Amino acid sequence: MASSSAVQALNELVVRAQQGDVQSYGHLVQATQGMVFAIGCRVLRDSSLAEDASQETYLRAFRRIRDLDDPAAFLSWLRRIAITVATNMRRARRGTFLRLDDGIDVPVLDGLETRWSDSQRQQLAGALLTLTRDERRLCDRRYHGGWSTARLAREAGVDEAAMRKRLQRVRDRLRKEIEVSEQHEMNSAQSPRDLPSRIVELLARPQLTHLPENPVGQTVDILRTFYAQCVPVDLPEVVDLADARTTIANDAMYIDTTELHYVDERRILRYDLTLPLLLNTRYAGAPLSLWAEGKAYRRCSSDATHLEAFHQAEVFWLGDREHLDPWRITGQVLQSVDLLLPGCTVRIVPTRYPMCTQAWELAAELDGRSLEVIAWGVFTDRIVRHVGADPARYAAVGVGYGLDRLASLRYGIDDIRKVEAAIVKQ
Repeated sequence: MASSSAVQALNELVVRAQQGDVQSYGHLVQATQGMVFAIGCRVLRDSSLAEDASQETYLRAFRRIRDLDDPAAFLSWLRRIAITVATNMRRARRGTFLRLDDGIDVPVLDGLETRWSDSQRQQLAGALLTLTRDERRLCDRRYHGGWSTARLAREAGVDEAAMRKRLQRVRDRLRKEIEVSEQHEMNSAQSPRDLPSRIVELLARPQLTHLPENPVGQTVDILRTFYAQCVPVDLPEVVDLADARTTIANDAMYIDTTELHYVDERRILRYDLTLPLLLNTRYAGAPLSLWAEGKAYRRCSSDATHLEAFHQAEVFWLGDREHLDPWRITGQVLQSVDLLLPGCTVRIVPTRYPMCTQAWELAAELDGRSLEVIAWGVFTDRIVRHVGADPARYAAVGVGYGLDRLASLRYGIDDIRKVEAAIVKQ
């Protein structure tokens, strides 16, 4: 974000321009022309047309700048003019230059929007990363789930007026981030927040556990109820692998390194929830029962059973060895499968994970389809020591659920790539 001194200087230029100072307006043009030109390019997809749109934008803004009540709103106000000018030019020239089905990929971010297109979401990706967990959930439900303001308000336990204000605050934050990234891209050709564009796009994909009408949302709601005694924890999506390797990352690495999504030379997107959970969990004198959910990321070719960004749920227990029996945990796993997939056939096979002394995988078969959906195991003494407990007395067990696969079996979806767009009638 711009510094407070830069913002103050811009506001002063706006005030002087409103008083008729043409030189100050020229400085405003110099400060914002990267953003305006970028908008024109995105809408018109032609640099020559974008230059024409930029000129018209600044002419229109100069004529109207005295009507701007709040100088601090100048960037948002100018951005909206740029979008309107470029969109009108696009419509006027559509018959000659553009396909009729081409969409406008610049998110307007006003109160009339109920859904973002894929191209808009891609542009918003970097801005979405700056939001809090609650704000991301609100965006997923509003813009991916299509929730009305009334439904959002009922879910949050507030009135519609309060929800409209909350949505406006989120839109304002997104708009400011986009304004910064548009200028940044034109000046340095770097992606929003200096992350690789592919990483940003994966992180910004909707978290389907936020959407109770989605099959993944329905599936995780059932599991949350089943594990209601567990305390929910939020986990970082980016892991400092170089730092983690000094502790347990090598023990927890069970996938090929070619499957990792590298953010930079040190950091990766989490490939499961186990590693970030173990890195961020510490024993504090009482048994632990933890629940985590969210997306994980692995480099692969997406197909009917594999996704680059997929959803997991993780359960973690740490307690006295005599009370934490892995066979009792296996019984709980089977109960949860029966709850999610009644009547399915299961196959349990032993497997190996470097961070476990014993581990198992479960494949579920339903209506002729079989998928590996759950894995669980007993963590090594080294892991127990890492989280701060004495392995002579304490044991730790973890269970991981593949939510997309479970949802596809439960709701008869033949390809997990279809899960994101599916809706469960309630």
